[in-house]
Amino acid sequence: MKWSYKLGSIQGIPIKLHVSFLIILVIFIWIFAVQEFEIFGFFIGFGGMNIPTWLKYLFSTIASVLFFSTVLFHELSHSLVAKSYGIKIRSITLFVLGGVAQMEEMPRDPRMEAKMAAAGPAFSLGIGILSYAIYYLFGPVSPTGSGETITNAALIVVGIIAFYNIILGLFNLIPAFPMDGGRILRAFFAMRMPYIEATKKAVAVGKSILFAMGIVGLFVNPVLLLIAIYLYFAASGEEKATIISVTLESVKVRDVMSSVPNVVHVPPDWTVNQLVDQMFRTKHMGYPVQESQTSSVLGVVTFADVRQIPASERDTTRVEDIMNRELIAIGSDADAFDALKLMSSRNVGRLIVMDAEQIVGIVSRTDLMRAIQFRGA
Repeated sequence: MKWSYKLGSIQGIPIKLHVSFLIILVIFIWIFAVQEFEIFGFFIGFGGMNIPTWLKYLFSTIASVLFFSTVLFHELSHSLVAKSYGIKIRSITLFVLGGVAQMEEMPRDPRMEAKMAAAGPAFSLGIGILSYAIYYLFGPVSPTGSGETITNAALIVVGIIAFYNIILGLFNLIPAFPMDGGRILRAFFAMRMPYIEATKKAVAVGKSILFAMGIVGLFVNPVLLLIAIYLYFAASGEEKATIISVTLESVKVRDVMSSVPNVVHVPPDWTVNQLVDQMFRTKHMGYPVQESQTSSVLGVVTFADVRQIPASERDTTRVEDIMNRELIAIGSDADAFDALKLMSSRNVGRLIVMDAEQIVGIVSRTDLMRAIQFRGA
């Protein structure tokens, strides 16, 4: 099943909708249509209006779509600031917990990161305050008033946008990494200490806040607990990714790969049993398939391919019958961290290193992990 669907693009940035976003959108439409409550002077929902049900759902749909459009522009604010610094934005995806901008890299300049992180909350608070001013100037709302249906409905829509954007902006400023406030906190630390240490400190502060948030959510609102758990693991993952990326900084694929002629290849006409014997001798779990060391690469064969063949058929099955003909390759001048990201995204343990369509080496996940251990030491 396809989980994300491309909606279009803004300023050259692809916009995608995740299936989970459509679910939360429908839930918001239903909540606004059937409920009405007043909080801090805002009427949230159309349930109390003396209008037909279909009209409540129409106004609710308009309010929900407009609110989630502001969520999109929250993420777009981050992305536009990043683009102004020359950072490429792969896409923005809206999903159940909001939006995520996928950037090729996070800036190491603390001031740059702080500006990028602050852009989203600044937009949300700005649109929230502006909407509140409109709500205040043209109010008050009279949900049960007759003859003023459109005016009241419009004010409720504006109130919903004002209330939720102010909440969104303030919530994102909580210094819990990897939220915007946590990134601002990391930028503050990074002005005074090494980047990895700043990340660890920001994550530690964030995890303490998220732990407290989870405790509150346990007794007050389960949704808050789920958000805290999600962000807690997201913080751990980004901390590890940051440490790895910084550790591998300036390391190229050519620095860690096994170079030709030291790359062990296997011919396509070998039997699977011959391949197993080769694996036992060389202790490698995957090989390029070539007629000779100077010929072109026909494919890649791994131990995972071998396991799919019953033992009784391994004397008659050839390597060319089980190899993967899709070559996942990378250049020798590429960054080692990019190689690791490619392995993770394609779920492979090694990459063919090719320059000018000619194999020059092979790099494995083990090679990269060893480099991380050595440089980390």
